[in-house]
Amino acid sequence: MKTKKIPLFLMLAPLFIMSFNASAAVSCAPLVPSKLLVQPYNALNALITPHVAAIKAKLDAVHNQATYATLLAEANADALKTPKGRVVVTLSDGTVVVDTSKGALNTYANYIAKKINENHNSRIAILDAQLYECGVGLETKRSTTDNAIESYVAKRLGNYLDNSGTVRFSKHN
Repeated sequence: MKTKKIPLFLMLAPLFIMSFNASAAVSCAPLVPSKLLVQPYNALNALITPHVAAIKAKLDAVHNQATYATLLAEANADALKTPKGRVVVTLSDGTVVVDTSKGALNTYANYIAKKINENHNSRIAILDAQLYECGVGLETKRSTTDNAIESYVAKRLGNYLDNSGTVRFSKHN
């Protein structure tokens, strides 16, 4: 009986795939758990966490201007909970659905046309919330919208690799 030689790369491929999948689901970005305990992140986290389920449900229901207005009202109410607060809701691919800093641009038609704001899939807090199993991302940076230093806490809206998007809450420092 003749045996077939299996190329080395075929033997190692399953190991590579298993290690890649395991590394993709790291619990949290470095320092996120400890930074959530200190200002300004702990205050932002406390403000956003109770609203994640409601925002997800309203995002999932968006299919016309009326259902969009319900999501927008929730986001605007949440943004008012802190001085100069801002809420951004994105789809999982980074498409901006609502950005409370954009005022009248927040319409269902503009969301469908992707005119509310540029794609946010490369924003660190949003990217980390999508990439890490814990579903939380943090960032402090100069805002491209108003040039102020802002701190951000983002939460994924649903399960890792199966979610509706991300909500990001921010405030000026």
